[in-house]
Amino acid sequence: MHSLFRFAAIVCAGAALSAGFAAQNAAATSRVDPAAKADAAASADQYLRAWADQGRFAGTVLIAKGDKILLRKGYGLANYQGKVPNAPETVFRIGSITKMFTAFGILQLEEKGKLSVNDPVVKYVPEIPAAWSAITIHQLLCHKSGIPDFVNAKAYGAFNQPHAVENAIREYADKPLVNAPGATLRYSNSGYVLLGRVIEKVSGKPYDEYITENILKPAGMTHTGMDPTREPKANLANGYRWDGEEVVNAPFSQPDYSPAGGLMSTVDDMYRFDRALKAGTLFSKAIMEKAWGSYGRWTAPPPIPMEADYGYGWMTGNDFGHKWVGHGGWVNGFVSEFNRYPDDDMVVIVLWNFETSNHMIVNRDLEAILFGAPFEMPKAQPIVHPKVETLARYVGNYQLGPMTVQITLKNGRLYAFAPGQPTPYGLVAVSDTEFYCNDAPTQLRFVPDEKGTAGQIVLNLMGREMTAVRAAGTPGL
Repeated sequence: MHSLFRFAAIVCAGAALSAGFAAQNAAATSRVDPAAKADAAASADQYLRAWADQGRFAGTVLIAKGDKILLRKGYGLANYQGKVPNAPETVFRIGSITKMFTAFGILQLEEKGKLSVNDPVVKYVPEIPAAWSAITIHQLLCHKSGIPDFVNAKAYGAFNQPHAVENAIREYADKPLVNAPGATLRYSNSGYVLLGRVIEKVSGKPYDEYITENILKPAGMTHTGMDPTREPKANLANGYRWDGEEVVNAPFSQPDYSPAGGLMSTVDDMYRFDRALKAGTLFSKAIMEKAWGSYGRWTAPPPIPMEADYGYGWMTGNDFGHKWVGHGGWVNGFVSEFNRYPDDDMVVIVLWNFETSNHMIVNRDLEAILFGAPFEMPKAQPIVHPKVETLARYVGNYQLGPMTVQITLKNGRLYAFAPGQPTPYGLVAVSDTEFYCNDAPTQLRFVPDEKGTAGQIVLNLMGREMTAVRAAGTPGL
């Protein structure tokens, strides 16, 4: 299980570089003035097709204003092996968007008088360590609990066992809190796993049953549910990632039925959710205001240009002068974004079946198209394959602030790795010194000395340049 914040670590590492979804294409841009476009929906479709035609986007998009759907379309393939195209009916894993539903479940139970967000979690989950006894439900909801990330425990990996959560908590019982409860906002999947357990203890029902009965069915979300092992869904997309220039299957991860990231859905169902929120038929105004409140400021680690206020399972912000509320998700082979613009009564839903941080660029540009701001139209350019002896001169460790980026060479390809990445990322060359990788909107340029050995890497992340300097004592110095 991952969240939208996994990509932050990857891009921050400097190894997740420029976008690209086809082996024969690298990232480049040309300026487009959206004021010249009379139809925002047509412009959005043209933009997305430019990505998809280069093989750089696979997923489904729905954009709507009020009850009018402006764009509802699939792009690329849901299954590369079977050549099955994505469609509006395709089912995607939506990762941490699940947190919206978990938070609403808690707030429903509070409104019914069955709990208070100010209650200590230990009141409902007595098996948590004594050191966690001061943590409140509120602190779990807004990521201020300070609990260590016990979803990394060996016991949690055995999620199909009836006491996996309890065993994982026990495994982490002697781990100190990462900060005092309430002191710091630290995004935590483990916190939402505990919230799911609170829902189960208070409601007397399994998490997925409670969410289905009290949110999904009332919203008409008939194609949404926990990622199943028992009942595979029709139209479920396969998840993919890159290995350098090659598209590969994302490593399979058994569904964990997790309240932090286990749901899957379609763009149509997520639009039904949006309409139910607008109509006020699912939750009271008080519940929605509480969920969309601001309980802390999240700022992505440098150099990621992202920040937002965090509520209960929702982020809030302002782009191009328009308020938004939403959340994203990242889980093996899938990335997702669900953003509502309440003052405009608009919603943008983008579900990818490919792990990539390019969704930052795509979502920003879709907003720009809708709100009449300049955006970047993707443009293809051919890649090259430098000689191995040239690539070998770039191997080494480079310092980007406190972070070390490792450049390695394997099977004639350069790979980059840094803390927070699950695996090294393959670099794709557009010249002997310029590279990108198919996982994030960043360009990378090696700066060689007179001997051809690189002393620096110049990174460009969404227009912001940074320099990583070769560490002393590494190869080449």
